[in-house]
Amino acid sequence: MDPTLKHWVEETGLLFESAGLPRMAGRVLAYLLVSDPPEASAKEISEFLSASKGALSPALNLLVRLQLVERLRRPGERADRYAVRPGAWKRLLMEKARALSLYRERAEKGLALVGEGKGDRLREMRDLYAFFERELPKLLARFVEEG
Repeated sequence: MDPTLKHWVEETGLLFESAGLPRMAGRVLAYLLVSDPPEASAKEISEFLSASKGALSPALNLLVRLQLVERLRRPGERADRYAVRPGAWKRLLMEKARALSLYRERAEKGLALVGEGKGDRLREMRDLYAFFERELPKLLARFVEEG
């Protein structure tokens, strides 16, 4: 693979790490976004990333569990193959949207403790997360309609 593309995989893996994925899972996901063909065996992923099976296996299991990656098997092959799951990005964003409610709820509990009159910072937090909690699903629905 082109060294520039290999560098992109590493940088993108770090981006995914900053979003909460373990580093190896981020690297695997980045690789699967650009692998050709779109499915790759654990051996192929391991070779490209210069990663051991011991480091790769938990990363692949996590990505499958998060439904970002799917495990496939080609007829006649013994090894599993992995590919980015269709709709993975929408699912990931919807999961983040559900997490927004936790921030809104936490702010509401804080407001109940300090009172509306003293809760400017909490009110700002609550209102922002309530807005995104309300609007993000609408944006995703619009994206699907336009897609």
